Amino acid sequence: MAAGAGAGAGVSSATRRLDVLSVGEAIVDFFGDRPGVPMAEIETFHRHLGGAPANLAVGLARLGGRAGLLTLVGDDGFGQFLLAGLRAEGVDVGGVGVHRTARTGITFVCVGLHGERSFHFYRHPSADMLITEADIAGAAGVIADSRVVHFGSSMLAREPSRAALLRALELARGAGCLLSTDPNLRLHLWEDPGQAPGLIKRALEGAAVVKISDDELAPLLGTTEVARAGRLLRDLGVSVAVITLGARGCYYDAPCGTGALPGLRVEVVDTTGAGDGFTAGLWAELAPHLAAGRTPAELSRGELEAALGFANRVAARVVTRLGATAALPRRSELEGMA
Repeated sequence: MAAGAGAGAGVSSATRRLDVLSVGEAIVDFFGDRPGVPMAEIETFHRHLGGAPANLAVGLARLGGRAGLLTLVGDDGFGQFLLAGLRAEGVDVGGVGVHRTARTGITFVCVGLHGERSFHFYRHPSADMLITEADIAGAAGVIADSRVVHFGSSMLAREPSRAALLRALELARGAGCLLSTDPNLRLHLWEDPGQAPGLIKRALEGAAVVKISDDELAPLLGTTEVARAGRLLRDLGVSVAVITLGARGCYYDAPCGTGALPGLRVEVVDTTGAGDGFTAGLWAELAPHLAAGRTPAELSRGELEAALGFANRVAARVVTRLGATAALPRRSELEGMA
């Protein structure tokens, strides 16, 4: 895995090349062309760039942010498709390597009549699941040249990617990067699902921003009560905890206080990638504050709510088309959304 331009721990965040380095899977999503039709009856599938970390990187790049991705793809046509797509979107691929033998992961997605999804994964294991600590060492320069390192929980599900992610977070902390996470919990990937809550909570300790969806609260935090979940996350050392509530918007708990913002009314086609779009929108709005030397914990209530409101608009846009990245907007496309 190629290393990017180096930046040591003593280098100011304002001088780093990337706003956000997203660490984790890039896979190919195949969406059936007719929502509401069972998998067995779908005849035509459309190919999309996918994987939550990759979705976030694409979303941030479209919004004008400097985004990078750290992952492995297979030495196959699907891997070539992903690399070409990422480059075309302006995502930095200096941290993307090619595995010699494992294939690129693919997923078939069935979308219900109201945007709900079911996933059929083909990753046994795929290249992104075989990232090693050696791959992370090769990308140390990319990590150190990023203001924020963002990750999900899929890499924690099994070895060797578990040790690789923990090493990446260690390097990020040592380089003075801020940490961001959206667990995006996928228990079916775990060899031992009972390990998930403990390992995920360990990884997010001290994160600058944690974005978590309300359906992940019970399995990860043992509660369905939103305000309590926010407080539990803050007790873990999280600076800004954000809980997304689907169409109902989001709740936050931060040093500036707690609060909630409503969602937007849109025609929902497919909810895949809404959370990734939300996080991309949030970091797109936080990036100028980082460039000015301020952390998310230092924002006023008004500044944080402005960023979260923008993130809500991005997420609302994402659900209006089929595919996680299809409707990720550019800033000009959000004008007039309220």
